[in-house]
Amino acid sequence: MQEEILEFDTLEVSGTNVKNDEKPFITPGAVSSREGINTDTQSLDSIVRSIPGGFTQVDESQGTISVNIRGLTGLGRVNTQVDGVTQTFFGSSEDQGRYHANGKIVGTSAFGAAIDQNLLVGVDMQRGTFSGAGGANALMGSANFRTIGISDIISDNRSFGVLTKYSYGSNKLGPSYMGAVAGKYNFTDDGFLGLMYAYSGRKLSQGYKIGGGGLLSDLGGNDADGDGRPDNAAFDQSNLTQKPINKLAKVEFQKNASSAVLSYRRYDNELAGREINDDNYQLNYRFDPETELVDLRFLAAYHKADQYYNETASFMQGAAGKMKGVATNTAITLDLSNAFYFDLNEAQNLTSTLGVNFLSNSYDRDFDTSSCDPNDSMCYDYDNGTYINYFRYGFAPEGKQKITTIYLDNTYNYEIFELNANVNAMYYELSADKGACREVNSYCEPKEAGYFKQKDMKFNTSLMASLKLHTLFTPFISYSRTHRAPNVQEFFFSSTYDDFQDINTGLRPEFSDTYQIGFNSFKHGLISEHDVFGFKATYFYTDVKDYIYNKSIGNINDTADSPLLFLSFNGEAKFSGIESELYYDAGFAYAKISYTHQNADRQISENEANAGGGGSANIKHTGQSQFSTLPKDIATADLGLRFWDKRIVFGTLIKYTGKTERVNPILTNVSNGTTPGAPEDNTWAFSTQELPKIPTIIDLYASFEPLKNFVIRSEVQNLQDRNYMDALYTYNSSSAQVAGNDITLFNNAARGRTFVIGFSYKY
Repeated sequence: MQEEILEFDTLEVSGTNVKNDEKPFITPGAVSSREGINTDTQSLDSIVRSIPGGFTQVDESQGTISVNIRGLTGLGRVNTQVDGVTQTFFGSSEDQGRYHANGKIVGTSAFGAAIDQNLLVGVDMQRGTFSGAGGANALMGSANFRTIGISDIISDNRSFGVLTKYSYGSNKLGPSYMGAVAGKYNFTDDGFLGLMYAYSGRKLSQGYKIGGGGLLSDLGGNDADGDGRPDNAAFDQSNLTQKPINKLAKVEFQKNASSAVLSYRRYDNELAGREINDDNYQLNYRFDPETELVDLRFLAAYHKADQYYNETASFMQGAAGKMKGVATNTAITLDLSNAFYFDLNEAQNLTSTLGVNFLSNSYDRDFDTSSCDPNDSMCYDYDNGTYINYFRYGFAPEGKQKITTIYLDNTYNYEIFELNANVNAMYYELSADKGACREVNSYCEPKEAGYFKQKDMKFNTSLMASLKLHTLFTPFISYSRTHRAPNVQEFFFSSTYDDFQDINTGLRPEFSDTYQIGFNSFKHGLISEHDVFGFKATYFYTDVKDYIYNKSIGNINDTADSPLLFLSFNGEAKFSGIESELYYDAGFAYAKISYTHQNADRQISENEANAGGGGSANIKHTGQSQFSTLPKDIATADLGLRFWDKRIVFGTLIKYTGKTERVNPILTNVSNGTTPGAPEDNTWAFSTQELPKIPTIIDLYASFEPLKNFVIRSEVQNLQDRNYMDALYTYNSSSAQVAGNDITLFNNAARGRTFVIGFSYKY
């Protein structure tokens, strides 16, 4: 049994089957799909970035995929799923400035999905509207990654199959490989029982050559302290080589009206000062007796992720490793739904799905201060002779999140008119054993230490109407109101020199109103008998109320009557833009083009700045969120030709990125415009800074299939060897990029020209 999205394979238009990657062009609304991820030589980030309105945050210290939709990212703002299960992993890497840059590059944190693209067959993204469990705690939209199944390994009604892939890239791209085997027993009457196992791995390093020659490390300047690392490097390259290992096992069963999938997925990696172990168990069951009133689906999933910090690892300039630091995330997901189908008359029909989704998501940590040497500067605070207190509540904040969502989806069709009316009620609880707040913190009640819980219920609505006026013109209009609960990290994170957990207990959930208007076009046989044409365009406007951001308030000297507080607050944000996508396949030639234009007006969070160490006075925090504003314009064109019965393919991938920003590394005081250090400073203002113009990047690729299902691929990435800073890379901005005298550095760069060759084989 595959995910529900795969059922679109059976749709027909003018008697011709519609494939998954064609499905968005017959589906109203801002939806997109990408297929063939596991055989693509492009990175998973590059594939997601080709989706209109979609992007990724690239943090070389995390090893996960972090999806951005329309300028927002993170748990709740984007519901990132794997096989329909919300991903809750929150990674925190060690400080990159231990040995150089005066400790300015603090560790980073990000939500992400721990999955290797070699195990993925596709991704489906929904923006601005919601349906089913995808609308549970989803502010801007959802993205669902689909893993390989038995049908992807076994072909032609065989009982056994093998799927392999291997690729190797120059310029520190390293090997990438995957092997999968599957067996299937077909019952004599109906159905089958099958098993599969897949193993994948890769190696990725950061000490690559940049465009125009030279190494990335050359941008870091001199090594005045003689530690072997440039003093103003964007990050410590030596600690960012990763070799993730992924394993996937499935048992699939189908007989008569019942189908089930039992799966296990494991992710192991060592990166940025810690060992990461991520386990996922999942059961999907469907009972579909082909009656109008019963189509029952059940999902149960358990997720556990551990981060074990190495002995030398520091975090927030505290000795996380020597204190045997461990961060753990545990999540349980349950989903139960039933679909009802009603044929009201020859011209009208109604489909309704009633369901409930439950997520229990907890974050725990453990560290032992007694195991740390008091003479170690990272363990001991020389100012007051106590263990560093800001580390106590800043390292992997603890708490639990419970979200129950009852949802009802309705699709009504009357001749050419279609109405989608989806609603859900979201009930959430956020709880933790919190520490005491300072008496002067007016945002925290109660101030005493003890068990704290916030709970609330919110209603969400997604309405969309469309008219099938013509296969080439199906207009749609939609409105949605969505909410997302505060996360454990933004609610309970605290950074203070005293033994207090200063938080804002009045933090409210975010909610947004999104308006969309657009149209679809789709036709088989537009120019020739067998060609396929698809086009979609959408305009959207999103108004976010109670938008959550964070900042420091108070005196930087942290005096008793005017303490320095780092808190989360509610504000507003607005996003608008245009998204379009074109698909044309004539058999011998194809074109896939996407374009996004976006405007964003939002408050930047202080911890988006990656500010720490001596470069920012008393600011001591790690990036609980990352800079997420999309480039002004983004376009991707995939153009190609096929020869010899489609067994030879030549193509090019053209990537255009418009005006792009980062957080300005120079921190400015609101009151007098000075940089950190003046006693009268009360708070810091963070501005954005435009990156140097990003050139249009051209990749070339070719594939050859000499034998059935044996494909050889080659690719040249960054063909023109351009030197540039790519958008939304975490280490584009940090305090290490200030050279003094208000001079900022652009000392990060993308890979230069890179060659990739590989093959895949399916038996």
